[in-house]
Amino acid sequence: MSSSRFKRSAKPGTARILTREKLEDWLSNLDPQAANVSMIDGYLAALVVSPQFIPPEQWLLPIVGREIADAPDGSIQSAVRNTIFHRYSQIGATLSGGPKRYAPVFMRTDDEEVLLEDFANGFYLGMRLSIDDWKPFISHHEIGIAMTAILAHCTTMISEDERIAAINAQASQILSESWRVVPEVIEMLHVNLAGSRNIEIR
Repeated sequence: MSSSRFKRSAKPGTARILTREKLEDWLSNLDPQAANVSMIDGYLAALVVSPQFIPPEQWLLPIVGREIADAPDGSIQSAVRNTIFHRYSQIGATLSGGPKRYAPVFMRTDDEEVLLEDFANGFYLGMRLSIDDWKPFISHHEIGIAMTAILAHCTTMISEDERIAAINAQASQILSESWRVVPEVIEMLHVNLAGSRNIEIR
């Protein structure tokens, strides 16, 4: 999509921002179904920590589609777009030393079981936008192992049957709790990957 068609609020301080609950409700009513809040959050996290800066005009369309990317100001679609930009900036500011610690958005069951798959799928989708730049870091022993806490939950890299078959019972138990270390993993990636850029994340 050309930059001339790309829409972004000229006054982000006054742009309409949806609550997380309203955003999730709006996304869940789309037909066909689109990415949910957790998948978008994983996607944005990957963009923020990516070793290669990717401008919004390149990353917005793959996660939300043209209806939202090109929506006119004042529409509900533009509010969705503003909310995504706001979360992107929030993640970047937090990881760059904000007053609060980074807290990923995960889906949960009615019994409060944390589900990491949507976040992981979004994270991998974000990685794919500059996968060649990620490869040296994935191959790094410590970084690659740490990323397993996220990517082992991804269901779009390999089929779900293959993923389950590759995980033994002990690993499955460990991975069921890996959501707890995701904030530390994202923070580490921000230092080691985004820290390799020659630009500042804002």
